[in-house]
Parts: sequence; C-alpha cells; structure tokens
Amino acid sequence: MEAILRRDRDDRVLIEAIKAVDEFFAGVFDPFQVWAPSLNAELVARLTSGPLSGPQLVAMVADRTLEILNETDRPLYGAGFCLGADLISDGSPLAWWQGDDRTLIASSIFGSGHTAISLYGLEWYRVPEATGRRHIAGPFVDYLCSNQLNLTVSMPIVIDGRMVGIAGADVLVSEFERALLPRFTGTRMTLVNDHGRVVISTDPDYETGDRLAEMGAADTLDGLSPHWFVRRSAEHPFAVVAPAV
Repeated sequence: MEAILRRDRDDRVLIEAIKAVDEFFAGVFDPFQVWAPSLNAELVARLTSGPLSGPQLVAMVADRTLEILNETDRPLYGAGFCLGADLISDGSPLAWWQGDDRTLIASSIFGSGHTAISLYGLEWYRVPEATGRRHIAGPFVDYLCSNQLNLTVSMPIVIDGRMVGIAGADVLVSEFERALLPRFTGTRMTLVNDHGRVVISTDPDYETGDRLAEMGAADTLDGLSPHWFVRRSAEHPFAVVAPAV
C-alpha cells in the first residue's frame, strides 16, 4: 500500500512539473504562432520575384523579431528566422538577433556556401523539416552563437505544403532552470529530452547534459527501466522522470 501511495503522489508531482514545462514553452511559441500568418504571406509575395538576399531577409524580419524579443515574458536570449537553402541568393540565410543588446550576430558570422548549408543539418532546422512540426532542440552548447548551454525552439513556416524556413528562439538553460526549478518540488525530479539527455534536475546525481542512467544503448525513453516514474509531454520532446526506489 505504501508503494502505491508513493507512486500516486510522485505521479501527481510529475504531472504538475511537466505541465509547468509545457506552459513555459507554449509561451515561447505563442508569439511565433501569431507572427506565422503574416510572415507566410510576406514570403509568398517576396519570393514570387525570386530568392532573397541576406540583407533583404534581415530587413523583412527585423521589426517583428525585435518586438518578440522585447515584449515576451519568457527569458529569450535570441530569436529570428532561417530561410531555406534554395531561397537565398547570397549572404546568410539566417537572420538572428541575440543578447541584451539584440545584436544581429548570426548574419555577420555565416555566409553562403558550405557554412550556410551546414545550418540545415542542425537539429533545430532538420527535425521540423522532416516532421513538419515545431521542435525544441537541446540542451547543447551553442558554439555558433552564445557559447552557452542552450535550447532552441523552432517552428516551420510552410508554403504550398513545403517548409521554406523556420522561425524560432533561443533560451539559455541557465534562464530556463531559474524559471522552472521552483516548480520542481517534492521529490528528486529530472527533465530529460526524448533521448534521455538531462535538461535540468533537482536530483544531485544529475547535471545538464548527462545521460539518464539505465538508458543502455537505447536512443529513446521507450526502453527506460521500470525503476523510473516517467511523465511525458504530449506537446514537446521532453519527459519528467523520478527514481522509483
């Protein structure tokens, strides 16, 4: 009976924790959902004349991106838009602003050719392109921009059934931890991504970037041992887990 009561109690705690995670990321995605229809329409109009240049892309998305960065109540470190490879004529396909001074850092770092193409192999672009769904990549050290542990949210922008780019934002793991850890109370809990990689944790055995114990060779949580309580998000690629013993 005691074990059953504990399982019920821990399950309720995990439900509240994953609910807090979903609420946080819903607030990150919301302004991009609002922006998507007008961004889609403007891209349709602009691309009828052919591919855009990097400076044209920057001019097109700057105002709305900066509004999102300055007005959201979520701790965004950066935000912007990445255009598809065959839709950029020259310059960078990535118009991205970051930091307290809202520096247009990405477009000055990346050019066309091999460097630009490599962007499309990164998780935050590759997964939405493959699935047609919004995604959250990380945690990873963002060597391209912030040089800090990062989560990148990305939402596909689709025209005539084809993804033409992603709009998205960066959240530093340190800021995410500051916002969410107060909601992780009552037991040792760990937020992991779909591959069992630790995002944040109140369990002293885990730090960001660790891989959850007992994952073995599995690359998903499906094979996680019964020694864990698990509560998955229905909306985002995360789960909250707690040891069952």
